[in-house]
Amino acid sequence: MVASGLILAIDAGNSRTKWGVFDQANSMRAHGNILNTHLQSEPTPALWSECERIVISNVAGEMVARQLRLLLESLKPTQHWIQASEFAAGVKNHYAQATQLGTDRWAAIVAAWQLTGSPCVVVNAGTALTIDALAADDDATGIFLGGVIVPGLRLLQQSLFQGTAGIAEFLGGWQDFPQNTGDAVHTGALSAMAGAVMGAIDRLAKQQNVMPRCIITGGDALVLADVLGRQLERRQILIEEHLVLQGLCILERDAS
Repeated sequence: MVASGLILAIDAGNSRTKWGVFDQANSMRAHGNILNTHLQSEPTPALWSECERIVISNVAGEMVARQLRLLLESLKPTQHWIQASEFAAGVKNHYAQATQLGTDRWAAIVAAWQLTGSPCVVVNAGTALTIDALAADDDATGIFLGGVIVPGLRLLQQSLFQGTAGIAEFLGGWQDFPQNTGDAVHTGALSAMAGAVMGAIDRLAKQQNVMPRCIITGGDALVLADVLGRQLERRQILIEEHLVLQGLCILERDAS
């Protein structure tokens, strides 16, 4: 029997598909992830069949969309494949063409506003690094001003390994003053990412006349937050592992 009020939120990213099941209080009851290369072979978790609604964000392309439809075809709930809109859940979208904003970015922005209700920079540190500015209007409405997309940690490192003959592929870690190639590449990539985030924070702080929070999600959230913590107060940084899934749940509730 379908349990009343349960929502299955699915976030299909470039390499992994994340999922979470939320109850009527928007609390996550279960979550997991599936490599996109395994979507055709993975069985659906039993809890999925208990959900009343399914909300999906897909930024991984049509092939992944087809695989998801096949994975979900045995489930009865209506599927809602979201698009970004001009307004939802208390947030205005100032993107030039609202529907062209990535659905994962839109969900994360909506969730960040529900979490903070104040100016913040929303960072998703995954395969790509997205950095979005969220301002506050006089009527307590969130305003998505815009954002940037740059390569994520692994793409930045791979660009050097593949495009520079003198740099071999060595694993490295953060060092204030790297003394080997692996550390130099790793530290340089993280420094570039942190610099892009700090630039957005500085610009939003000047625009809003207040120091914004920095909300970080994605697979490289922890390592990026560690570097940002050298420049920001810890209370300014909030790591939210399931920000996109939370936003999807909020958007689904808002649409009903």
